[in-house]
Amino acid sequence: MIRKIWTEKRWLRRALLALGIVASIFALFAGSVYAATNIWPNLGAQAVDLGRAIFGDKAVSDVENLLLTAEDKLKQAEYKVAQKKSVVPWNTASSTGASQSSALPSSGEYLPTQPKGNQAWVLQDVPPLGSLSGEGQWKPYLWDAQGNVVAYRTFLQPDPQRPYALVAIVAFDLQSTRLHFVLGYQEPKSTVFVTRPARIPTAELLPGRILAAFNGGFKAQHGHFGVMLNGVTLIPPRDGFGTVGIYSDGKIVLGAWGKDVNPSPQLLAYRQNGLLIIQDGQINPLTAQTDPQDWGYTTYGITATGRSALGISKDGKVLFYAAGFDLTLPALAQAVQDAGAWQAMQLDINNYYVHFEAIQFDAHQKPQAVPLLDQMKGPGDHRYLTIDSRDFFYVTIKQ
Repeated sequence: MIRKIWTEKRWLRRALLALGIVASIFALFAGSVYAATNIWPNLGAQAVDLGRAIFGDKAVSDVENLLLTAEDKLKQAEYKVAQKKSVVPWNTASSTGASQSSALPSSGEYLPTQPKGNQAWVLQDVPPLGSLSGEGQWKPYLWDAQGNVVAYRTFLQPDPQRPYALVAIVAFDLQSTRLHFVLGYQEPKSTVFVTRPARIPTAELLPGRILAAFNGGFKAQHGHFGVMLNGVTLIPPRDGFGTVGIYSDGKIVLGAWGKDVNPSPQLLAYRQNGLLIIQDGQINPLTAQTDPQDWGYTTYGITATGRSALGISKDGKVLFYAAGFDLTLPALAQAVQDAGAWQAMQLDINNYYVHFEAIQFDAHQKPQAVPLLDQMKGPGDHRYLTIDSRDFFYVTIKQ
């Protein structure tokens, strides 16, 4: 009997010790994710990936959502109690030239020619959703070698509960520009072998050719959303899910697979990333839901974090990239819809992975990546000018 009691106690002690070790590791992981996400976003992203490998996608998603929600509550209180004010993301005083844009070099020396502010292509300003000066006003952002505007940008303040949550939106003229898709050297993972240069081709990195690059979608394990490039299907498409399709003639179609985007010999590439957040001009009511079958095992739609999206106008002539921080998915969808997107899908999320770079050239014709927002500066700058582990898109002048 004594031996039995001793054995049971020893088993209990071992179980409690093991439980304590696991709890300590989990607490350490949660704390490191919070600290790294706010101080070193790239390390935070790596910590989350490591945690998913150890604890599983659902457990880590739950921890991420708890931490992000707690941080968001503190920030809401800071703005409400301390009366902290939001600030515009860039200088909105003028729309004539790169020197007025904080996302581009202040002196304009990287531009191949001084922008002429050609207004042949214009966009109607968007009614403001908040109270910041310049909100909703489209300003020239990128130009071709002749000084013609090929991309505008604006920002919106879509969430009344979070005045600090701004969405930066870049609108590309698809009659003058072309979208390209690049596989990362790791993601999206697939059992299908394919060559992965994981970088912008050297032939594209030329003044008067390259314009910008921005993030792709989720890792393969977080939703198994369809991916194809140059006729090679890495992950089969899922019917009804949001898809951006790139065709051999440069045409872009964004919509639901099987309805708007279908198999075609002219389809060069496609990328899925969950359900459409805007379909036929209407915001998907499921954007506030958390079903991993629809959105993957990632941060919940109602959780505020860094988010990005891709949209297209009803006539298919304008491509919208949208990104911001402290955003819920409904807020992001609202901003993209108001900007003019008829169809839209969410791209990657979380602060480190949401990234847009305008690519300019210095006096020595060396490419320089200039982030769209200040929060995108720091570790990870120039990620699309080297090889990248994740898939991404880049935009060039159409030849």
